[in-house]
Amino acid sequence: MTLCRGLYFIADTGLLSDRKIFAVTRAALEGGVVLVQLRAKDTPVDEVIRLARGLVGICGEYNVPLIVNDLPAVAARAGAAGVHVGLEDTPVAEARRLLGPEAIVGATTPTPEALRRAEAEGASYVAAGPMFRSPTKPEKPVAGPELARQLRPLTDLPLCVIGGITAENVGELAGPGIDLVCVVSAIAAAPDPRAATEELVEAIRVAGLVG
Repeated sequence: MTLCRGLYFIADTGLLSDRKIFAVTRAALEGGVVLVQLRAKDTPVDEVIRLARGLVGICGEYNVPLIVNDLPAVAARAGAAGVHVGLEDTPVAEARRLLGPEAIVGATTPTPEALRRAEAEGASYVAAGPMFRSPTKPEKPVAGPELARQLRPLTDLPLCVIGGITAENVGELAGPGIDLVCVVSAIAAAPDPRAATEELVEAIRVAGLVG
């Protein structure tokens, strides 16, 4: 499946209840996100499948792919477009083998070595972060925009940036050739998720990051 460039939303069950996750994701889609990931850590597999199937249906109304964090078997059962895997998750090569050549397989790549490994194993895109202090992962040291600038020349794969990104600071990321700007709490914790999404999309456009 082809990836579009733009704003990428992680629907995290750590921030969103069952009832809210569908409504907030729909609001994000209406606001202009181009990719959605379901992140459901410490959630029973059957529940992740249920949530993923619901989100696949909603995302399908907007022709936007839904991917699942770490669990390729769940992604396959739910009819999702693919997965995103971290350094300690299912290897990229295994996810690619399970899901096939057309699936989206994103990979967290905090170092050049991790990027090269992910690319060799068949990643669809690579993700760098945290760009700023992240409310969802405050324990992680900030890599900063310099990491994106370091990784961009090393690959032709789409480059995603993540971590503490808001409409106010996204302009600081201008320059490295970014394809996807990923947020969690900037949408999930907003009083008006659609308005927050639209504000982010406009800030990204003004910064000249993607599009």
